[in-house]
Amino acid sequence: MEKTFLQALNLYRGKSALQISPSPELALVFVSLAPAIPGMENKMPDKNSKKYQWEKKLTASFNFEGALEVAAAAAALAQGREELVSGSDGTLPSWYRDPTKTGRDGSAKTIGFYRPKDQPKTPKVRYFLGITENKKDKQGNKIGISLEYPDLFKIARVMEEAALAILGWRKEIEGKRAANGHDRAAKNKTATAEAS
Repeated sequence: MEKTFLQALNLYRGKSALQISPSPELALVFVSLAPAIPGMENKMPDKNSKKYQWEKKLTASFNFEGALEVAAAAAALAQGREELVSGSDGTLPSWYRDPTKTGRDGSAKTIGFYRPKDQPKTPKVRYFLGITENKKDKQGNKIGISLEYPDLFKIARVMEEAALAILGWRKEIEGKRAANGHDRAAKNKTATAEAS
């Protein structure tokens, strides 16, 4: 099987950065937002210095279906067709993600698109993508990034390609599991139940 190689998508803004990176090992795509280092907002870093706090990033993961949902939402927003993805109350799409439900560490998060509260200084900014850490005390971290129309097209394309790659990764992972005997127990239970 030919390996699909996807590169990460990185978008950098004055106050935050976005990274969309695929994980063939987990058959997931990760969407991360990192804040700028305090005092570095809207500044160019010196050579060999950092601008973003990647150690404080917020990350949400998506499987095949989730990646396609994000791709469809970003594509509709990029085409100016907000009505295709907004709820009956006018809210834009968001997704709740809890890594503990899939056996991974981390806190639950909500990731979604939203409109600027005030008219942006630059007319190019159309939407924001934000991740909010969901904590019981409602003091969770929030990170957002401004998006222009070309950014929405990039996100749509990368998430669509990632979703298609996930299908191939799933087949490859299932094939490895079967080769290692992980599926034999399930098959034996099925055969025993059918024989009864």
